[in-house]
Amino acid sequence: MTSQFWVLVHRYNSLYMAEKTTSSPTQAQGFTMIFLILLFGFYSLGFADEPFAVRISLLSQLAIYPESSAPGQVLSLNDSPIAAQIDALVQEIPIRVGDRVKAGTVLVQLSCRDFELERVRLQAEWQATQAKLQLSQWQLKQAETLVRQQTLPEEQVQEKRSQLAVLHGDIAAQAAQLEITARQIANCNVKAPFAGVVTEHLIAVGQFASRGTALLRLLDMNNPEVSAQVSSRATLALQKAKSLLFEYNGKSYPLHLRSVLPVIRTETGTQEVRLDFMEHKAEPGAAGRLLWQNSIMHVPSELLVKRGEQLGVFINQNGRAHFHALQGAQTGRPAEIDLAADSQLIITGQFALQEGMAIKVETLPAKGKP
Repeated sequence: MTSQFWVLVHRYNSLYMAEKTTSSPTQAQGFTMIFLILLFGFYSLGFADEPFAVRISLLSQLAIYPESSAPGQVLSLNDSPIAAQIDALVQEIPIRVGDRVKAGTVLVQLSCRDFELERVRLQAEWQATQAKLQLSQWQLKQAETLVRQQTLPEEQVQEKRSQLAVLHGDIAAQAAQLEITARQIANCNVKAPFAGVVTEHLIAVGQFASRGTALLRLLDMNNPEVSAQVSSRATLALQKAKSLLFEYNGKSYPLHLRSVLPVIRTETGTQEVRLDFMEHKAEPGAAGRLLWQNSIMHVPSELLVKRGEQLGVFINQNGRAHFHALQGAQTGRPAEIDLAADSQLIITGQFALQEGMAIKVETLPAKGKP
């Protein structure tokens, strides 16, 4: 009888909502009065005190670990336009688009004639200054000897010392200019800063390249990583996931979570995550999906019931139904549950239960029997 009573309560809720939308308020109130009289009659007969028949199952047998996914893309850590560091004419481009190059490979040769002539001029000036320095040192020694003999005023010795200091400064400046020119000559051969693939030519032979002009684009193939936009509510589950995979073109690539950017995009509510490949690597530019399996226990959506404004599940506590609310649960979706694995979840009749209601556990039929 108890099951009939609570089934009646459940049916009344549905019938009353239908009557409320199709009938006048007076008729709906009359419908409610009739139902309450019948309800009181059930209580007076003592039917409502009988345990409600339910079936239960352990949470460990019901728990699921849903798989989640998010769009992801493979990015290269280095996808760089290689620029000229000097002003010069493009003399030769020995590398073609699509060629794989090692670090230090010459990509573009710039004309170096002007810088080589400049180095010759600076070397000549440096040699001349060296000769003046040697002469000035000799003159200073002679002046100091004459001063000791008191045949030359002290002011002339100080003048010689000053001239010598100026020459030392000139030599240091010329040495710096020579080093700058040597670096400019080295930059006439534009070399690959890392191993990669040439993906684009941005200049042609015969064109004049100014300092900073992009000459070609080089893509690093050895250091790709996956970038994905994940809901901010799912980042915690992502960090606790036991396995992470990038799925692309029918293949799965194991990943390792490197970083979760601490910025939430206002328009999408997502956070960017960066992941490293653990074994094989997908090509930069590959667009696939990031997959991970939640390591936190969830209950199937069909077990969720709503009481008040909260969704949750009913569990068996010493022969009484107890409603356990699940924070963050959503209708139609598996919900995280924080109960022990040996908790007894009510799996049938839960929609008619109320908090503290007496229940009677029915035994599930054996397999192969009706």
